Amino acid sequence: MDFRTATPADVPSLYTLWAAAFDAPLMVPVYETDADRLDRTIVAVLPGTGAEPDRVVASVCWSPRTLVGLPGPGGAATTLTVGGIANVASAPDVRGRGLVRLALAAAVERMEAAGMDASLLFTGTPGVYRPSGWETFEVPVVTGPLRPDGAARPGQPGSAGQPGAARQPGSAGQPGSAGQPGSARLVVRHERPVHAASATPTTFPAWSTDLPWRDLATLHDAFHDAPVTTRRTAEHWQHRVPLWYSAAELLTARRPDGTIAGYLVAESEGEVVRVRELAVGPDDTSAVEALARAARALARERGATRAEVRLPHIPATTVLTDVLLAAEDRETTSDATGMLRPVRRAAAEIDALRAATSGPAAGFHWPGDYL
Repeated sequence: MDFRTATPADVPSLYTLWAAAFDAPLMVPVYETDADRLDRTIVAVLPGTGAEPDRVVASVCWSPRTLVGLPGPGGAATTLTVGGIANVASAPDVRGRGLVRLALAAAVERMEAAGMDASLLFTGTPGVYRPSGWETFEVPVVTGPLRPDGAARPGQPGSAGQPGAARQPGSAGQPGSAGQPGSARLVVRHERPVHAASATPTTFPAWSTDLPWRDLATLHDAFHDAPVTTRRTAEHWQHRVPLWYSAAELLTARRPDGTIAGYLVAESEGEVVRVRELAVGPDDTSAVEALARAARALARERGATRAEVRLPHIPATTVLTDVLLAAEDRETTSDATGMLRPVRRAAAEIDALRAATSGPAAGFHWPGDYL
């Protein structure tokens, strides 16, 4: 058994391993957005015999990310360089030999040599990774029935279903609109995807002059810059984010001049619409309310009766949740699929970073930044 970094000759066997191990059609396309992916892929290989080629029987991949760290002295912004772990797999006929554990150890050695401060991963089986030093962090999730049209928000008088509330977005090519007394009128647009010929079709809108990714990036970066947030690069916006949100729909809140005041990413599955991402300008409550009403209309258009909000604990989230969800029968749980491990930084610092996601620092990691 050889442990080494992957080579181009390993790729067919590597992809065969993943196809057998995962039901994840986007795994290879996301992996291929990393130009240096093979140099950061650890494989366990059974040497071929005769005409049989080498066979990849286990894999671990890692890629560098920049995360926001804990606030520094005086609240100064800090960052961490993090190695993100993904595509962890082993063939059924070699399980029980500790190959994944050895591959993870090799990945940590390479991350340390590359100067990584910590390591991040997402999993539904945390017990696999705890023996190798990763520990979970929790992100809040609120679920509940959709708020009835015309029902008052908690703590708010009257109805939110007044004239000017967002119409059902986009079903006949008509944008929804929303306005608040004393504020500029906003139009909520359901961005329709542009389907280009591609080996990996997505439904997330193609970047165009009508929907420049830089405008979304500016809103995203200003909206939430708390611990565990990824500092997205242009490559993330142009390639990885559209892939991760390929099953999602995008709503944008537009000012009268057409500029984007905010956006919301929603994903429908059966009776549930999930809010995956939100960003608006500073203290722009009207944009949050407009997007929430449009998301509620979109949910009903898709036949949903419930919504899930996976957003950080900040005032804008409270506004969105109150407009989207009924006041009764809400449930707050935690998503504990994220895990962090110290590499070059002290364990105490990474423990504090993990705790920040459910503490007063309101740390958060967006689904569009999964690995």
